[in-house]
Amino acid sequence: MSVLVAGVDVGNATTEVVIVRDGVPVAWDRVVTRGPKGSPSSLAGAAALLRRLERGLGEAAAEVVMAPMRPVRTTTVEVPVVAAGTGRLRIVAAGSPTPGGEGVAVGRPLLLTPGDLPHGEDVIALVPRDLGYAEAARLVRAALDAGIPLLGVLAEGDEGRLIANRIGRPLPVADQVDVTAVAAAKRVAVEVRPPGRPLRHLSDALFVAARLGERDDAPAICAELYDVSCAVVARFTHRQADSVGPNAPEASVERAVADLSRVAATAGARAGTSRSRSLLVAEMSASAPAAPPARLDLGTAAPTGHARTPADRLAGSGTVPVRRAPSEAAAARAGALTTPGADRNSLVVDLGGGTVDVVGPPGEVVAAGAGDLLTAAVATVLGIPRGAADWVKRGPCVRLETPHVSLGEDGSRVFLDSPAPPGSVGWLAVPGPAGPLPFSSAMSPAEWRTLRLAVKREVIGATVRRALDALNSLGGRGGGSVVVVGGPAGDDEVLGVLARELPPGTVVGRGNVAGVLGHRYAVAYGLATGAYPRE
Repeated sequence: MSVLVAGVDVGNATTEVVIVRDGVPVAWDRVVTRGPKGSPSSLAGAAALLRRLERGLGEAAAEVVMAPMRPVRTTTVEVPVVAAGTGRLRIVAAGSPTPGGEGVAVGRPLLLTPGDLPHGEDVIALVPRDLGYAEAARLVRAALDAGIPLLGVLAEGDEGRLIANRIGRPLPVADQVDVTAVAAAKRVAVEVRPPGRPLRHLSDALFVAARLGERDDAPAICAELYDVSCAVVARFTHRQADSVGPNAPEASVERAVADLSRVAATAGARAGTSRSRSLLVAEMSASAPAAPPARLDLGTAAPTGHARTPADRLAGSGTVPVRRAPSEAAAARAGALTTPGADRNSLVVDLGGGTVDVVGPPGEVVAAGAGDLLTAAVATVLGIPRGAADWVKRGPCVRLETPHVSLGEDGSRVFLDSPAPPGSVGWLAVPGPAGPLPFSSAMSPAEWRTLRLAVKREVIGATVRRALDALNSLGGRGGGSVVVVGGPAGDDEVLGVLARELPPGTVVGRGNVAGVLGHRYAVAYGLATGAYPRE
C-alpha cells in the first residue's frame, strides 16, 4: 500500500501543507504563519496544521519534507525631502486644501496691521495667526477702499476661505503659510485656481522668470507645481544651498539604505544570521499625493547564513521523520511546472510575502520586495493601517456615491445589495472581511486605480525585473513562458503588471499546481512529490 508524504512550506506570511499519495494531492490547507519564519512558534503552527489534515484523512504521513527557512523582515523608513537647488526662489506653500478667491498676484510681502499701508507699490498682505479672519478681512477692505494696491493675501492659519468670502473682491487668498518666513522675502507670488484645476502662471517658467527673476531657477520651481491648484513662491535675498553633497536627496536615500542595512545586520548578528543579501528601495513620493516628507518603503531580506534545518521531528508531530530539501525555490519550480500548459523550460516566478523567487532551468534568484512590502507601501501612500492596506491593495475599488449606489473605476454605477455603512458615503471602498471597507475620501476611483498600479509596478514589477536581470546574467533564460505562483499571484492585476516587465511576446500565466491546487501550494507540492533536484 502506498504511503502519505507531506510537504510543509513555512512562509513569511502563510504556512501551507500538501499531503500526497503517489504524487496525487489528497489533502491541503494553509494558515497564517505564527511569528517569524523558522521560529519555534511557526513550526508549532505547521505541526498543528499537519495533524489536522492527518485527522481528516484518518492516516498519518509517513514522511514530512521541508525546505531551508530564511526569514525576511519588511519595514519602512521616512526620508526627509531636501529641496532642489532653486537659487533665490523658494516654494513656501503648495496644495493648501482651504484657499479662497481666485487669480494670481505678485508683490512685496507686508504684514497686515491696523496701521497705514504704503501707497504706490503692489503689496501681498501677510495675516498672522492671532489676527483672526474677521479683523483681517476688515483691514483688507479698508486698504482696498483707500486705494492701496493690495493684490493678494497670505494667512498663517487655515482661514483662507473665511477671509476671501468677507473681502468682497476676487483676490487670491492662500492659507497655512509661514508668514514669518515670507516676510523676509523681497517679492512673493501667490496663485489660487478653482479646486481640481492646475496652476496656469506659477507653473509657467517664463511667467515666473519675468515676474520674480532668477530665470535659470524658474524651471525647477515650476516642475514642483504642475499638479496643484494653489501655491506661493517667494524670492529671497540669499541663494538657497544647492542640493549636492551630504544634504542632497540622493544622499539622504543612500544614508537611509545604509542605516537600514546596519539595522538588519545587527538584528541578524543577534540571531546568528548573515547580513542582508537583498534590499529593495521603493520610492513612493513620485506616486503619492504631494505631502512632505517623501516616504520611502524599504524592504530588507535578512536570510540566515546557515539555513535553519528542521529538527528530526516537526515540533512534536509524533514520530514522523522530517527530510530536508535542498532549496525552496527548486521545490516551487517543480510544483509550478505541474500547471497545465507549462513546459519544462518555463520560468517560474514565486511571489511570497517577503521575497520573490525567479527560477529557471539553470538557476534561481531570490530577491526582497514582495507582498508584505506592497502592503507597507499602500499603507504609507494612503496613511492607513497595514491591516486595511492588505485588503485595499488587492484590486479595484468603488466610491460609495449614495447609501445605495456605487461608482466603479470604469465609471459604471451599480446598485448595492445592502445600504452602505453609516458615514461611508463619498469614500472609496473595497470588499473587506466584514463588508465594504472605506479607506479614502481624497481621490476618485480612477485616480486610485492609477496610483495603485503605479505602486504595484514600483514594488512587485521592480523586484521581478531586477531578479530577471540577475538570472539572465547567469545565463538563465527560459523558453518564452512564465508561470506565476504564490499568494500575491491571486491578485487580478499582477499578470498585467508582470507582463509589462517581461520581453514582448512572453506567455505569462497564473499557476494551477497539479491542475487542482490553484496558484498556491507550489512549494509544498513540490516538496511532497520530491520532483526537485536532489543534493
